[in-house]
Amino acid sequence: MFQQLDWYSCIRAVLELLYFASGIAIAIAAFFGLRQVKIASEQLKFSREIASTSSKREAAKLAADQCRYFAEECVPAFKALVDKYKAQNLTFLQSRLKANEPQFVIQSGEFVSVNCDTGLVQREFPKVEIEILKHLNGLEYFAILFAAGIADEDIGYRETALAFCEGLDYSMAAVHHLRSKNRGRFDRTVKLFEIWKRRTTARAVAPFMTSMQALIKQAESDKIKILGECV
Repeated sequence: MFQQLDWYSCIRAVLELLYFASGIAIAIAAFFGLRQVKIASEQLKFSREIASTSSKREAAKLAADQCRYFAEECVPAFKALVDKYKAQNLTFLQSRLKANEPQFVIQSGEFVSVNCDTGLVQREFPKVEIEILKHLNGLEYFAILFAAGIADEDIGYRETALAFCEGLDYSMAAVHHLRSKNRGRFDRTVKLFEIWKRRTTARAVAPFMTSMQALIKQAESDKIKILGECV
């Protein structure tokens, strides 16, 4: 009887030891499991940072390539258009029916107001059609990567915004004409133009707005007190 109890006691002690050991093993496994999860999380974060850095670097490189294309292709194409346009004494690009109103108003990529002589545009456009198409196609190729968010738009803006907006402003009547004839929309060009034109205008008027706000504030405080009025 005593031997049987000793045998049971021994088995029980062994089982309790195994249970205790399994608890330690689970705790150790959980510790290393959490450690692996933390390592994996850090590796994922690091991989994302690398991907983001790589993406920014590639976007900057593409922007630099596009700016080079603008200088080498778009600028000469615009000059060729202007030279031939002036040599033939054409006026359709600057034509206006109402002198005191803007030639075009564009919203969300669409013409919402048109103030040009469309008949004159139709008559004179063919005389510089080749030059205009080369100019506008070049601008569209340049704008595609920026409008899609692939190339770094800030770099493109700093290097080319003024010349880009000037070139499209000059030839907007041609864009409207080509759209009306279903011969091309130049959507990316117009989209980028809207963004950069607004930004350029906002930056140009910002100093004057600050001065005006200061002037308004001063004007409101500049009041002559009535004699005898308590301060």
